[in-house]
Amino acid sequence: MNYYTLLFVLLSFSSLYGQDSLYLNLVAEINRGDTRYSGSWAYTDSLGREYGLVGAKSGTAIYWLDNPDGADQELAFIPGPSTNWREITVVHQHAYVVTDVQDDGHHLQVIDLSNLPDTASLLTTFDSTFTKGHIIQKDIFDESPYIIYVNGTTSTEGVHILDISDPTTPVEVGLYAPGYYIHDCHVRGDLLFASAFFEPGTDVVDISDKSNPTFLYRIPDPNGFTHSSSMTLDGKYLIVANENDGLEAIIWNIEDPNNLEQVARYTANPESLVHNPYIRGDFAFISHNTEGLRVVDLVDPEVPVEVAFYDTYPGPSGGFNGLWSACPYLPSGKIVGGDRTRGLLVWEWEQHFAGRIYVQVRAADSGNPIFNASMQIEGESDTLRTDANGWVRWGELAGSFSANIQADGFLEYYFDFELTEGQNDTLVVYLDRPLANSAVAKSDTFEMYPNPATDMLQLNVTTSAMLRIYHLDGKLCHQQMLAEGQTAVSIQHLPKGKYQVAIHDRGSGKVSNRLLIIQ
Repeated sequence: MNYYTLLFVLLSFSSLYGQDSLYLNLVAEINRGDTRYSGSWAYTDSLGREYGLVGAKSGTAIYWLDNPDGADQELAFIPGPSTNWREITVVHQHAYVVTDVQDDGHHLQVIDLSNLPDTASLLTTFDSTFTKGHIIQKDIFDESPYIIYVNGTTSTEGVHILDISDPTTPVEVGLYAPGYYIHDCHVRGDLLFASAFFEPGTDVVDISDKSNPTFLYRIPDPNGFTHSSSMTLDGKYLIVANENDGLEAIIWNIEDPNNLEQVARYTANPESLVHNPYIRGDFAFISHNTEGLRVVDLVDPEVPVEVAFYDTYPGPSGGFNGLWSACPYLPSGKIVGGDRTRGLLVWEWEQHFAGRIYVQVRAADSGNPIFNASMQIEGESDTLRTDANGWVRWGELAGSFSANIQADGFLEYYFDFELTEGQNDTLVVYLDRPLANSAVAKSDTFEMYPNPATDMLQLNVTTSAMLRIYHLDGKLCHQQMLAEGQTAVSIQHLPKGKYQVAIHDRGSGKVSNRLLIIQ
């Protein structure tokens, strides 16, 4: 008879500390001295020179981002009525600016950018059908229609559709006024996604005939306070943000209007609110108020993964502070943002894709998928749950991870895995049911011997052998007879001082018994 003694050691783990940025480098911060800033946008001229525009309390400031004399040199400032809410969009060589104040003197401004970098000037104003406008949008995928959309106006609270093919004379050609407040909109071709803040939900509107916007259906919003939205390039998913602390952004699959499906949620911090999302390529660029700028990988929109961030606000989370907006559409990849107190911020982005793992959990004896099994990633606070088909999906930046899976009536399963940047990996896990000779031993301290120990100890049992596990004080905590053919013992290092010992059959390699050692 052969005897094998295994002694275990308690592992320690280093603490992780937060940081203010990841893969976003602030290359310019421009504060002209106004007490408040709000919306921002970007412009590229015919020679490829890039500019940033920001709404200040007293007007609109314009900067040349690749100016050899420095990006902080203000090229032009277009005064406007005093406000904390100034929003901007750019179509071809003109900027369009609205303010969300009902006082006299507020109107749509049209700013001529064609003479930059020398100067920019106010071309005209428009106030014939509204004065106040909460936000102004365009089709970010196609500027050729020369159309802008002004939301949340004084006169109707709806969406005013303006033809700007002649920038000197904007003409209102359509109006979506459902009788309730539209806070913002997203435009994609012949569809307008109108954020109905107080209803709540997102109205999907047919605008193929701009003079006759037609309501199609509503994407409901269980959170309320529907603020803004943005669509993935394939047109299958819409990310919807809500303007209230504690509310996550919701990602909807909208392929079938008759079968709308919530597929994911996202927030960087539930104490803050997700303010404005803009999608470019495979990524969403999200201004997150007190959490700053967040970049989210949407290669799989059902598994959104934050891959970069820059926190602009040093104060506590929550409330209407920090980053108002961020525009990611410059050809160079630079991102411009308007921070409420810091002014115009400009970032360069070090692009990294996430890795993802798709795990299906099945019962080893039947092969059936296990519903509602829990998967806990070491170091993550959220517990993932398998769906009706046994699947759980998770993503993160590339790295090494450990996880455990638990389900009622089954032995806990621990495993290590690697995530590779831009790669989606699939794993099928089979859970064993507990056997009569399974055991759990408790001890204050363990040491591993030999040190370092191998992950697999080949026992080469030809007749029989006894496996014994001892405490450091010499007390026997478990013993088990190994039959002929049981040739290997695998040892897994588990989180928080746990270790798992599994007995394998020689021929099949399947586990015939497990032993869990807990600190």
